[in-house]
Amino acid sequence: MLANDRKKIILSELSYRGSVTIEYLCGLTNASVSTLRRDLTDLEKQGKLSRVHGGAEPAKNLSGEASISEKTFKNVQEKKLIAQNALSHVSDGDVIFLDAGTTTGMMIEGLQKFSGSLTIVTSSVSHASRLIKDNITVYILGGFIKNLTEAVIGSDAVQQIEQFNFTKAFLGANAIGEEYVSTPDMEEANIKQAASKQAQETYILADRSKFNKLNLINFAKISEVIILTNS
Repeated sequence: MLANDRKKIILSELSYRGSVTIEYLCGLTNASVSTLRRDLTDLEKQGKLSRVHGGAEPAKNLSGEASISEKTFKNVQEKKLIAQNALSHVSDGDVIFLDAGTTTGMMIEGLQKFSGSLTIVTSSVSHASRLIKDNITVYILGGFIKNLTEAVIGSDAVQQIEQFNFTKAFLGANAIGEEYVSTPDMEEANIKQAASKQAQETYILADRSKFNKLNLINFAKISEVIILTNS
C-alpha cells in the first residue's frame, strides 16, 4: 500500500473513531510499526493529527466540532441572513442538494413557497423530516448517521450522490481559507465534495466566524464555488 493511501486511511479512521492505536493501524494496513510511526510523524508535521503514546488523535486546533444542538444557538441572526441570501438563488424546477447543518437548515422555511416545484436531496435526517411536510419531493441519502451532526455519511451515500445531477448544491463549511473550504470530518468532506461535483452551481453558506480558518480536510477550492456570507 502506498504511503498516501495509508495516510488517507489513518485520517479517515481518526475522524470516525476519535483516536487510533498503531496496533490497530497495523492490522488495517498490513504495514509495519516503524512504517506507521513515520506516517504518523509526517501527518503530525502537517498539523493533521497529534501523536500520543501508542497511537494518535486528531489535531486539537483542526478537528474540533460542536454538536448540532450547540451550533443551533450560535450566530443565529447571521445564519438567517445567509439563508435568505441562499434562497434568492433558488428557482422553480431546481434539483437541489441540501447539506446537513444549521445554516442550510435555516433555508427550509423559505423553501415552502416552492412547494411542488423542487426536488431536494439531503444528507440530513432532520432536514428531510421538515421538508416532507412542505409537499416537496425529497430524497434522503442512506448510510451511517453521525450523531454529532445528524448527517448521513459513508461510501454508500457518496455513490448515491453520484447518480444525481443537481442544478444547485448548498453546503455548509467549518472553515474558509485563502484557497480552500474545509471541514474536520473526512466522511462529511467526501459527501460535500461529491455533491459539489454533481452540481452546476455550488454555494457555500458560512458566517464570518468561519473565515481565515483551516480545518482538517479540504473539500472544495474557493475558485470553484460561490461563498454566501452575512457581509
